[in-house]
Amino acid sequence: MPDFDIKSAAMGVEYDSRGRFWNSKWNLHEEVLAQYDLPEKVSITDSTIREGEEAPHVVYSMGDKLRIARLLDEMNVHEVDCGFASINKGHLDFLKALNTENLRIKKSAIARIDLPDFKKGIDRIVEAHADILLCALYLTPTPGYDWSDYCRRVKDAVAHGKKNGVFTSFWITCTRWEEGYALDVYRAAIDGGADRIKTAGGGVLTVPAYKRMVRLVREIAGDVEVGIHAHNNYGTATACTLAGVEAGASNVETSVNGLADGAGLAAFEEVAMALTVMYGLDLGINIERIMELSRLVQEITGIEVQPYKPLVGKSVFLETPDTHIEGILRARIQKQKTKGFIEPETIGQKTSLLFGPSALGGKSIELKGREMGLSISGDQVNAIMDVMRDRLKTADSLSEDEVEDIILVIVEKSR
Repeated sequence: MPDFDIKSAAMGVEYDSRGRFWNSKWNLHEEVLAQYDLPEKVSITDSTIREGEEAPHVVYSMGDKLRIARLLDEMNVHEVDCGFASINKGHLDFLKALNTENLRIKKSAIARIDLPDFKKGIDRIVEAHADILLCALYLTPTPGYDWSDYCRRVKDAVAHGKKNGVFTSFWITCTRWEEGYALDVYRAAIDGGADRIKTAGGGVLTVPAYKRMVRLVREIAGDVEVGIHAHNNYGTATACTLAGVEAGASNVETSVNGLADGAGLAAFEEVAMALTVMYGLDLGINIERIMELSRLVQEITGIEVQPYKPLVGKSVFLETPDTHIEGILRARIQKQKTKGFIEPETIGQKTSLLFGPSALGGKSIELKGREMGLSISGDQVNAIMDVMRDRLKTADSLSEDEVEDIILVIVEKSR
């Protein structure tokens, strides 16, 4: 009887045609796929500039905003949120500045329609050549208004945008609204000719609730696009965004590194990669520059991501377990892929090794030497480990470069 190939059984996955990542077959089971109503295409509206500036202590210069926008454009991100250009001069100036940049990325700007002179605000955005007008209804009471008046305001605002020939969207923070009222105002926006209606809120829904909400909105939307803007109060922003896409939403709003006020917004890198890998959607985005984008935002804002932040954290591809180190070194020597969940270079990351006490069994040291083109004897391995043990009395770990230096010193001494 032949030996059972446990490695093949444990890696029954579907690889990307370019070998960049793999998808679990659990995701591809027909029972799972039957639950999806995926759109043909998904666009991303990135709000790193608008939502990011709402994070505490973040102040962008115009140059900062343009640096982020240029990189988003180079990566083929679809839309950039320029902010409340109807009422905020800084946001309006940024929208105007983008017009001189000759970028392909579409420019979205928000008009608050709860204010008395909302049509002037819409005109301001149209005159600044926004590609997308987002009409937003905030909870400012208007004396003498009944419910039908608020719905009429929504319809009139959207119609005013459409009259000016601009792609017009509408949103409310619907996750805390009474269901019937929320659907009423979405219907009013559709009656006004909205091109997109967007669900937004403070990250307070469970994943099934968010999926149901998007499904209900889609039922009344017809051919109108449905979008998502999910915050991360309970750590569910990415999950709710993906659930919304499963229900048919075709536009998602994100922020690089999840940067926003409060607990943040659905993170660009998480949403973009999850849609690409687990749902098989081709967003047309240059994912190889995701790490570059993350680092740029960290540099500009001064806000470092936590080390274990999905995909872009500095510890995500920093391997410390001895069995992991051995596997990676063997793969390097044999010029094979390491079979991790993704090849780090796919998003501009890289694998690094960190040697701690668990790497003192000898095999990792021998393999590291082989990768360096050195044949290390048993005595040399023991001498290398003695030096490492001594160093580890005052350090919790040693970098790969430090271990390489120790190996070279011991080998040279032995000659």
